[in-house]
Amino acid sequence: MPLFRRRQKPHGDDGEAAAIDAFWTWWQATGATETARAVADREPQRVVNDISTHVRGMRAGLAWELGPGATSAHLLVISPEGNPELRAVARRWLRAAPPPSAEWEYADARQPSSNLDDLTLDVGGRTVALGEIIVQTQPAGSRLGVVMHHDVLSPLAEQDRQQIAFLALDNAVGEDVVETWLGTIEVSTEPPDQGVPLGKLADLVAAHRAAHLNEDGSPTWQLLQGDGPKGPLLALALVPLYPTIAAQHDNHVMVTVPYVDRTDHGFPSEPALEALRSFEDHLSNRLGGSGTLVASETSAGVRTLHYYVDSTSSGAEVVAGAVTGWPDGTVRVVTAHDPGWQAVRHLA
Repeated sequence: MPLFRRRQKPHGDDGEAAAIDAFWTWWQATGATETARAVADREPQRVVNDISTHVRGMRAGLAWELGPGATSAHLLVISPEGNPELRAVARRWLRAAPPPSAEWEYADARQPSSNLDDLTLDVGGRTVALGEIIVQTQPAGSRLGVVMHHDVLSPLAEQDRQQIAFLALDNAVGEDVVETWLGTIEVSTEPPDQGVPLGKLADLVAAHRAAHLNEDGSPTWQLLQGDGPKGPLLALALVPLYPTIAAQHDNHVMVTVPYVDRTDHGFPSEPALEALRSFEDHLSNRLGGSGTLVASETSAGVRTLHYYVDSTSSGAEVVAGAVTGWPDGTVRVVTAHDPGWQAVRHLA
């Protein structure tokens, strides 16, 4: 389990970029050394106020914790704790981090524990050994539903059961995996028919991820079809379609592109399709690393492109300035803050 953890209290969130710079300036000057000494002396409380002050300066509600690293001696985690409003700043903090060293490495989500058999959770007056929890998974699209059971959980209130479930899953597979790849999470009072120990969940998730990602681990595209408000609809969407893949991209930019030359079903003809693809490439190239095309929807003479861009960059303005000159009508661009990627949730 982590050596120390503390939740931050609300504070102002102005000057995010300056606060991130201030954190890393302090950390590299004195923070890293003093924190490592405090951990070695088994007195992490010595650095609580300093770390909390700098984390609070970046954004209210962020949590932090210290623990052993995977390849370094120590790990510093700053977590949004599932809050989409905080995910982007945590990712920007991580992207600004120095390279890992022999002493320190960094993460913007809680990492899986190395040995679940040694861990217990105490909730509602009950102690649960994580190694004794049984889970069963069921694929649901690109996600895995999880049913969890332990005899100690049955008499607990539902809120306590769910708290244990999420803490156990964070320890088993890590916070990002829970958010990105796990769907419904149910705590059952009865053992599942084909349950396995919680320690096996990481292997099940790894196999599921491998089936949905490219060989290099990058997202794939899936084709969806159905009926929209104006007739047949085709959609392309990234898998996984979740903010954890590009958490710093927290503004949704919806680009609506009309096309004239279409089939009887309202889809673009071959020449129109080629022009639309070229237009998408043009926008994506102009945007560069400031944004990501995550989905498109095509129906009744209109293609809607769903981009997500970094709200601290000029990405939205770049897209708006790159859509002129389309021959088939006016291209409309609408930008909205959407750190949870709710605008494309129906395609996930």
